[in-house]
Amino acid sequence: MPDDRYKNVRWSFKGTSDPSEEAYRQLEKAEALRQQEQFDRALTLCQPLVARYPDYYGALYTLGLIYADKRQYPQALGFLVRAVMLNPRSWKALTALSAVYLELGASEMASQTLEQARLLNPQDPSIFTTLGEIYRADREYELAYPAYRAALDLDQTLEIAGIGLGMCCMHLGRYSEAAEVFEGLVKRGKRSLTALTALAELPRSLVSVDVLAEIVKASPDKNADKMEFDTAVALIKAAALDKADRADEAWQLLTAANRSIYLARQQDVREVNETQRASLEQLKRQRIRPFAGGNTGKTISLFILGPSRSGKTTIEALMAMLTGVKRGYENPIVENAVRRTFQSAGLLTERAFERLPPALDGQCREIYTDELVRRAGSAKVFTNTHPARIYDAGRIASAFPDVRFIFVKRNLDDNLLRIFMRRYAVGNSYSYNLKSARQHIEWYHQMIDALAEKLSQITRVVQYEDVIAAPAAMLEAGAELCGLSMTDMTVPILGDDRDCSKPYRALMATALEEAT
Repeated sequence: MPDDRYKNVRWSFKGTSDPSEEAYRQLEKAEALRQQEQFDRALTLCQPLVARYPDYYGALYTLGLIYADKRQYPQALGFLVRAVMLNPRSWKALTALSAVYLELGASEMASQTLEQARLLNPQDPSIFTTLGEIYRADREYELAYPAYRAALDLDQTLEIAGIGLGMCCMHLGRYSEAAEVFEGLVKRGKRSLTALTALAELPRSLVSVDVLAEIVKASPDKNADKMEFDTAVALIKAAALDKADRADEAWQLLTAANRSIYLARQQDVREVNETQRASLEQLKRQRIRPFAGGNTGKTISLFILGPSRSGKTTIEALMAMLTGVKRGYENPIVENAVRRTFQSAGLLTERAFERLPPALDGQCREIYTDELVRRAGSAKVFTNTHPARIYDAGRIASAFPDVRFIFVKRNLDDNLLRIFMRRYAVGNSYSYNLKSARQHIEWYHQMIDALAEKLSQITRVVQYEDVIAAPAAMLEAGAELCGLSMTDMTVPILGDDRDCSKPYRALMATALEEAT
């Protein structure tokens, strides 16, 4: 079904004689078709209205919603901007425009636009939902959580708010609450793949619904890609079977589903492999000098880096127990600073730090520090677990003040299995093939070793298994690295995923042997 952010800001039709009744009836039919997810038919009715009446606010607004439902966000943006231009006090159009800005990656514009809508209608649930989406996209889960709660307090039926709240709970470690939220959605017939994926991944002791029974009742959206849907369903089933200790059945589903994804992404895998090879060779030749110009923001940037599914989140949660540490999760702060530096310099927009001319490092540092201070607040340490930062870790260390790194390694087989079982929203094309995923992990470990050697004074390398066995020792090492004091505390019992590959090792070994 279409995103319910747009459903809840739909056009309120009321009789009018200007424009003509015929135009109104056509617009009304278009909106009805949009609600039925017949988007192309809705377009054929709405587009002629805009062509004939360029200042018809209702047609512009509805056309923007149609394109947003179709996920054609640049087209939606144009029509919604025109609608807001004609009616700047329409909180519905402003809310829809804010959601489109967010989909296009313009979180600041989304926030500014939504604030205008909230001033006009401070109690609309769709506004709180979109606010939650903005915060969640910016990895501000502590702020997104109350926004989603406020939306659901006003309207319990908002599926997108429920999903957003559940995902926030997952990131914040509130797993019991996450299970309750997602189970509530499923029991109301909202069997989204996101909710079922989360339930399949949560600890068995927290989940009461039968995920395997519920997933067969799920159906794709009318406009969804059936192959992608079937693949996602297979991976959810595999995760549920894994939790039920039915490894052979899980493996059959995993290999079949991942094979179809990998075949469609082999070109991307080849390009990533080449990028990784070049990055490692460059790093080996590179001489890195950590930035020595002082830190005007007085905040340490702690990057916790490792391959996907290696235990970064566990270590970040552990570090956050120390006074003065704020979690940043997989934060886009570096990418934002690099992108804005390119734009400010009048260059083509890039996101890769390595493409930024070194002469612009000072400007990039100022932008980064400003955002770091805003996000960290009074915290002394701000964490970042974005795994892609391994590519530019050396440049980060030399360009930004007071940087620290904790590099994470994990048993290769365990790490490989968890990557192979993961369905990624974007990227990570290597993950759907055991051989490619193994090569990626090995490359990442080589990058860690090279960086740890070149930046020994500001790095620590930890093993996931050691952290689980002795979390207090990990805390002591992290505190020493960041200059924090260890206060009296009770170290929590951490989730333990060690040796998860044991039931699969023979199957994995056979698959890897056949791939060579």
